[in-house]
Amino acid sequence: MIGIIDTSSLVAIARYYLPIKDEAKLLRFIESQFRSRELILLSSIHVEASRTQKGIAVKLMEFLNDHKLRFNDSALTPPAPIKFSNQLDNNLCVPLQKKKLSSEAYSLQKNQYMSTGDAKMLLYALNNMDKEPVIITEETMLSNDGKLFKKLPAICEILKIRHMTVAEWLVANGISLDWTHPKLE
Repeated sequence: MIGIIDTSSLVAIARYYLPIKDEAKLLRFIESQFRSRELILLSSIHVEASRTQKGIAVKLMEFLNDHKLRFNDSALTPPAPIKFSNQLDNNLCVPLQKKKLSSEAYSLQKNQYMSTGDAKMLLYALNNMDKEPVIITEETMLSNDGKLFKKLPAICEILKIRHMTVAEWLVANGISLDWTHPKLE
């Protein structure tokens, strides 16, 4: 199993998991997962994380800035380009949002989507199905943001790509977090 982590998950780790007890152990574990390629950091996700919430994730997890840990995703293409394009048009978009657009506007937004971290994660997963990819995201299934394409968990369900939250991924990797307060022990 390889994990492909999104920006929302990196931010969640920085904001919610690192401030707890045993921060150093968690950081070492996460770094080791990136270094062993059990956890994949796409270059587009690194760029997004650098720009999201003042770059909190890359500031608190400095190892993310190591170029050797990033996978250059600029040349990623779908394993079956025509099939994937049709899936985008018919299954992965939000029909109500698509109806509001002219064909030219839709085509432009579709091309823009293909350069996003979300799309690159999907392409990486589809090209590495033999490695049992898991997309790690904090996104929910429900699409309520007015965007043209569905949320990652919904798209993963359609494409039959496993997905989980950071907490689920940590548990699946044998990590237990100590949430107890010293006064309550």
